[in-house]
Amino acid sequence: MSDLLVRGGTLVTVDGPIRADVRCRGGRVVEVGLDLPPAGEPVCDASGALVFPGIIDPHVHFALVAEPHRTADDFATGSAAALAGGVTTFIDFAHQRAGERLESVIDARLVEAAVSRADYSLHIIVTDISGDQLAELPALTARGFTSAKIYTTYRPAGFYCDDHTALRLMTAAAEHGWVVLVHCENDDIVEAERTRFAREGRIAFRYHGVSRPAIAEIEAVQRMILFAEETGCATYLVHLSTAAAARAVGAARDRGAPVVGETCPQFLMADETVYDTERAARFIHTPPVRTEADRRALWEALGGGIQTVASDHCGYTLQQRTDYGDLTQVAPGIPGVETLFPLLYTYGYVQGTLSLADLVRLCCVNPARVFGLYPHKGSLAPGADADLVIYDPAGETTLSDAMVRSAAGYSPFSGTTLRGRVAATILRGKIAFDGADVVAEPGQGRLVPRRPVMRSALP
Repeated sequence: MSDLLVRGGTLVTVDGPIRADVRCRGGRVVEVGLDLPPAGEPVCDASGALVFPGIIDPHVHFALVAEPHRTADDFATGSAAALAGGVTTFIDFAHQRAGERLESVIDARLVEAAVSRADYSLHIIVTDISGDQLAELPALTARGFTSAKIYTTYRPAGFYCDDHTALRLMTAAAEHGWVVLVHCENDDIVEAERTRFAREGRIAFRYHGVSRPAIAEIEAVQRMILFAEETGCATYLVHLSTAAAARAVGAARDRGAPVVGETCPQFLMADETVYDTERAARFIHTPPVRTEADRRALWEALGGGIQTVASDHCGYTLQQRTDYGDLTQVAPGIPGVETLFPLLYTYGYVQGTLSLADLVRLCCVNPARVFGLYPHKGSLAPGADADLVIYDPAGETTLSDAMVRSAAGYSPFSGTTLRGRVAATILRGKIAFDGADVVAEPGQGRLVPRRPVMRSALP
């Protein structure tokens, strides 16, 4: 059944919270109002709870292969963790390697994604357009794929995209209404520093932060803003870690540049001092966490230079770190899709930095608008997909590794206090997580086609 009446809760919208019930029929929202009477459908009692649109995480890496490593999470386990955290839709990646056609890369990745329990889409990681791959964009657009990602680093791992390729891609993307995501780190800087640290024997995890200096991100962000302004391409700058990068994005937006900034909970919750503790292995990701001043500035930038918060979930296990204990041997990335929303609720809303409406903008409306999903996703207006998160604000929980559903088997934020909990996650009118167990089966998620996005539609 995909019919459901959610009654008694406080509905959270971009205009603020309101008392309202939500009637779901055929997987869509059909009515929103106060004291709606049951009409034969099952009733979900949300009394005392907050009701949000389903969270959209536009940046996850399930079943990621970075030779010789592979994440513990595949699409089945990763999507289960997502649903437990209130995430009903995520966007993963299809990695193109040299010479490959873009459509064949998408088709192969869709086979892996078919076991997802939550709704999903894919960005294409573009590395090579020498074989006229840009001619494939119209066909991919017709199939509902409207975004690409480029990396300004990771040359040895086969992710790197050179500047000329980036400019050509962004020019074509602007023409077809595609969004280009960018991982911003200057490759020459980070590779030279990595080589220097290895030569000096400084390969322990405590050196992770200083071996990838902030200037590498700041320079690449400014370069990609220039490319966005030159081409008119809607450009999404992922996982910003520095105050300077967030300020650059904010200034660019003020002058009309088509850029959007993203950060992640790790940059809001931790600072560089973690690398001098026994918890360092839990925060081996790129870019690394920065200074306490950067951390505070990123909170202040939410809604200014930063428009979305995503998890960048990449579920390697701790053993995949500690078996090496060597920065030159491990693959960076941490799990986080399950804790994305509870952390923002606790440390953003409860502590007074964000309003409930801000949470909806950052986690629902803005990612839906950027990636061509709005208003079917990210909204609870009639006609939208019936994706809801029922959040019980009562009580506190201390997060532990044993609680997480990611196959990575740990959370970087273990030991952190969370206020409230996800009491239920509803996907297209069906309960997918009941507050205790993920009840959605593998394959219950659907591929969600996305529309082209013009720069005027960006948040």
